[in-house]
Amino acid sequence: MKKLLLLFTALLTVLIACSQSKVDSLLRLCDKATEKQKSALYLEISFDTRTDSSISNLYSRKAYRLAVKNNQIPEQAKAFYYLGETAYYLPDYFGAIPAYEKAMPLFKELKDTLNIFNCYNSIGLCYYFMNQGEKAIVQFINGLKLCDTDIEKCADLLSNIAMVHNKMRNHQEAIVNYRKALTKNIIIRDSSSIGVDYNGLGEVFSSMDRWDSASVNYFKALHIYKKLKNIGRQSIILTNLGYIYKNFPDSLNKALSYFNQASNGFKKAGMQQFEAEVKSGIGSIYFKKAKYTDAIKMFEKSLELNVKYLQGLLMKKINYKGLSDTYEKTGDYKSAFKYSVLYAQYSDSLNQKEKYEQIVTLEKQYDTKKKEGEILQLHAKQELTNVQLKKNKQLILLGFIMALLFLMLVFFISKKYLEKNKSNLLLEEKNKQIEQSEQELSLLNAAKNKLFSIIAHDLKNPIHTIMGYSYLLSQSYEKYSEKERRKFSVDIYQSTNNIFRLLENLLEWSKSQTGRLNFTPIETEFCRILENSISILRPMASLKKIELTATCIGNVKVFADPFMIETILRNLINNAIKFTPNNGFIHIAVERIENMVKISIRDSGIGISDDDLKNLFQIDSTVKRKGTNNEDGSGLGLILCNEFISKNNGKLWVESTLGKGSTFYCTIPIQDQ
Repeated sequence: MKKLLLLFTALLTVLIACSQSKVDSLLRLCDKATEKQKSALYLEISFDTRTDSSISNLYSRKAYRLAVKNNQIPEQAKAFYYLGETAYYLPDYFGAIPAYEKAMPLFKELKDTLNIFNCYNSIGLCYYFMNQGEKAIVQFINGLKLCDTDIEKCADLLSNIAMVHNKMRNHQEAIVNYRKALTKNIIIRDSSSIGVDYNGLGEVFSSMDRWDSASVNYFKALHIYKKLKNIGRQSIILTNLGYIYKNFPDSLNKALSYFNQASNGFKKAGMQQFEAEVKSGIGSIYFKKAKYTDAIKMFEKSLELNVKYLQGLLMKKINYKGLSDTYEKTGDYKSAFKYSVLYAQYSDSLNQKEKYEQIVTLEKQYDTKKKEGEILQLHAKQELTNVQLKKNKQLILLGFIMALLFLMLVFFISKKYLEKNKSNLLLEEKNKQIEQSEQELSLLNAAKNKLFSIIAHDLKNPIHTIMGYSYLLSQSYEKYSEKERRKFSVDIYQSTNNIFRLLENLLEWSKSQTGRLNFTPIETEFCRILENSISILRPMASLKKIELTATCIGNVKVFADPFMIETILRNLINNAIKFTPNNGFIHIAVERIENMVKISIRDSGIGISDDDLKNLFQIDSTVKRKGTNNEDGSGLGLILCNEFISKNNGKLWVESTLGKGSTFYCTIPIQDQ
């Protein structure tokens, strides 16, 4: 909730506009002012015009040049600070940080504690919005060191630190810092900030699915804002409560009541930009109540508000998913498919950042494993050195007592022999651990190289196709015949579909590699999963005039993760379509063998060579082939299928003859093995 409040505050700040008459008055004063006076006047103009970044930055730079010429340190510091503020509210966080950092040493030279604190806080918020949580926390902690005696500022920074931890899913750290901030705000009796902290705690508990704790804190915040008569913040909290109670089937009416109260509150407070979230929540409740017509109206209304108030991609994605699910329930599969495609497109847009972060995570894992291997080697050497030192000391002691007792010498030598064997065994074990680490590093490196190769090459080609055809159409649309334009549109669709399939596989594969993929096997009806997969891919087969048929034994149930099984079928059928020429055929057969279901996907395609068959399912494989219509292929889909089949206790294999077609086989258990 703290995030919403920050966003709302920023929006209000951006909407503040100075009157043109005031700017004109300041410019008239500049005509008669000295250079030192002009720098201060230019800064005032910059501050008053900060909603227009070009004008504000122009006068900030003018003020800075005059301040440098006349050695005015305070004006130099303010000029950089205002450049940072203007960039922050664009928002251009990447450009704001250097400006704040240039202002910081000047404020330190002036011993201006307040503005030093503001710089730390602003830089921290920039890193927060750039999803660099660790850097944000460092800045906020620097601010805490600076204002440890100022309870109000400490409370604000602790609340910001908690907000960052919550975004990073460090839930316990978020709770601790919100409670610290709450304690300080209670001491200074800052009711508004107390409400923010309770609201923040509600957000943390909500993200942990601890609904009772979340609702308790939301109600505390609601009570405070009712006392303060702050209708806007009351409405935000009522929205949060609505999203909590919609998770409980017996509390849907209560959730609907909270959403309606929130909607009325936003209208009274002039905050209609938040109504898109409310309408979406109401739509989800109508969906659960099977009031599908009302649900569709609410989701469409939310989309209208989202476009009107520029609420971003996430709300569009949620509404498209709601419309797709609702139309599917009503039997309008055409509309359901339309919104499903839109949902997938917006999911891809939102996941680009997540995919980038997953690549960074793979690199960090590689570096971590490498460092662990080096540490193991150092430990082994250190232990060997310690053993040798100990041995030398004991040998010296042995020399002193050799003349006194021969039997003790024999005993001591035997003891040392056993210790040496133990040391050798320990060293051997350490070497095995190092070898194992090197093998893991090699696999991680192969995975990273595979991922970089796909991103560098396989994504680039279809994107170039889309760019090329769309450029031709935009520049010379009338020049081309209807047949040519239709061909362009087909090629654009195929390239877009290739990108979508590749990104979908990349996301699932990266989740599998980083251990974030949920595996939830249940008893599910296999034929329905197969029908869903075929219905999605049949349009692709139709484009190539491929006869796609399937025979499935009735009412067969498998014990597996339905999402993984659908991903496997979708990839195998998609590959068959890709490598089958026009007017070919694909046949899918399902049969039961003991306690397993055996699926075969046979095509009349181009087949696979014996050399390629050997490396088909290897992560470090270089096997890449173009489809019969020059479709791109990365090889990642088969690797993903192999991993998912293994997770579900099944097997995947292929039989193929070059030039005559291929048959992919897989087995899935009927019950838990």
